Amino acid sequence: MGINLIKAVGIFLGLFVLTGGLSGCSKEPVTLQSAQIVENLDKGSGNFDRVLMICFNHPLTDTYYHKVTILTKESVKISGEGLLRPLASDPDNKCQLKNIYTYINKDSPIGARELIRDYVIPGNVSQILIQVYESEPEGKERPITERVFKNL
Repeated sequence: MGINLIKAVGIFLGLFVLTGGLSGCSKEPVTLQSAQIVENLDKGSGNFDRVLMICFNHPLTDTYYHKVTILTKESVKISGEGLLRPLASDPDNKCQLKNIYTYINKDSPIGARELIRDYVIPGNVSQILIQVYESEPEGKERPITERVFKNL
């Protein structure tokens, strides 16, 4: 009976390893490398004239959730959040491009679109806080990575 128990444990451990362990395991760790404000990426439509480029230590292979707070030198504050997904069209790219206008929400200042257009420009951003989570936080979850970028 002892040998059968050892075999059963061995089979269980083998299946455990093959299936990736417990469901709900952590996603691959990521590290924020850089952030940059990019303007006029859209060549004239005005919908992508302010873009935040967020670069990681390696291309994303899973979906993450992020929060961003942008503070300009005039103390204009824009905060928002959303998903970061792997890039199907460019899987080796370490950088994500996020339209800053998509961060506008009910808590944004009045005239947020104009504030972004006038103040969130390269050279006028005093700091950007980026926090990355495995999934949308429901409470007081800590980010898996966060970083403040200054003087962008």
